[in-house]
Amino acid sequence: MRILIVNSFFFLKTGADKIAYETYKILKEEGQEVFYWAMNKGPYFEPDYEYSKYFTPYYFGIKDYLKNPIKYYYNYRALQDLNKFIDLIKPDVIHYHSFWCISTLVFKANSKIPKVLTHHDARCCPMITLMYRNKTFCNKMYCKNGNFWPCIINRCGKNNNIEESIRKALATYIIVKHQKNIDKFIVPSKALKEKLIEGNIGITEHNTIVINNSLCSDELNKDPNYNNKGFFLYIGRLSPEKGVHYLLEALKDLPREIKLKIAGTGSEENKLMKYALDNNLDNVEFLGFKNREEIKDLYQNCISTILPSNCFDNFPTTNLESFANGKPVIASNIGGIPEQVEHNITGLLFEPGNVEQLKECVFKYWNNPELVVEHGKNAREKAIYHYTPKRYYLELMNVYKEVIDERK
Repeated sequence: MRILIVNSFFFLKTGADKIAYETYKILKEEGQEVFYWAMNKGPYFEPDYEYSKYFTPYYFGIKDYLKNPIKYYYNYRALQDLNKFIDLIKPDVIHYHSFWCISTLVFKANSKIPKVLTHHDARCCPMITLMYRNKTFCNKMYCKNGNFWPCIINRCGKNNNIEESIRKALATYIIVKHQKNIDKFIVPSKALKEKLIEGNIGITEHNTIVINNSLCSDELNKDPNYNNKGFFLYIGRLSPEKGVHYLLEALKDLPREIKLKIAGTGSEENKLMKYALDNNLDNVEFLGFKNREEIKDLYQNCISTILPSNCFDNFPTTNLESFANGKPVIASNIGGIPEQVEHNITGLLFEPGNVEQLKECVFKYWNNPELVVEHGKNAREKAIYHYTPKRYYLELMNVYKEVIDERK
């Protein structure tokens, strides 16, 4: 089968980029003819990728947007470039991943070819985090039925920025409008499927398939480490919706011998560092950006990872990576997380934003090293039996075959 993967980037910028490229590699390893198309912004996953000359020009900088805001929503050049590439390679199916930075017009490419789209985020929400006014979880889902005015009225953009609220609301409206060109949708979690159906944006029980993301073979082949060097670990973006401020608040009231390492950067980094300094949290270490090898070493030596998200986290890759290394996860009971982390089996769950429960979880693992090992072994077993490339490949091929047969 000839398969075309379409994604905003051909390098690692977000979790969606990692999954798109892993999908590309898995399909190739299984003997399929796979092609990748993205924007011409590097450095690329494969520096000498033979088809990179067909990538479309990058257009997403703030200067470009101010110069020609219409192009932010309707980039006809991207559609033309994609159609030329399709004419060249003649794929049997197109699989879209992240498309935010290209143009939703690419959904209109060659109408004769079946199309599949993986939603990695809650696209029923213009900010994709389901955060009301960028502060609390939006339980009521104000943006429904293609009506995204609440995002503008409530200024849900970062720091309640009205410009971003308008821009993202309009972009989401256009995304929903063009989704009619997609044959099947894939989502990594049942929770996301339910939210997208609730949002009533064209996602239905019939046209949407749940396929959990997989780990790559390298991650699964690495031996787990059930020992540790006495620290907990947070890996990820430092932004309000990730809830790291709750984690620091919890650490403030715990014994100082309980250590935490924080790997990542983001808009909240300076604020979090100041909080740690003001509260004498000398047991908290901010590591900044770390490359993949450094992150693997952190996974191997931590007690457990902690994910205190306050937003709708769809299917966090860090939880799967933690499992692969034999480490349990302490995480918020929100979004798709409880589909990964089984409470008291592969980790511990707490109510989002509940600092007291979070403290109890950390203290429980700190005082029960045998329980950490038990949960770590359960987590590793789940990783090697459920999050495998082979399982992901077989489920993906079933979807491809289904859309091709339906078109016939």
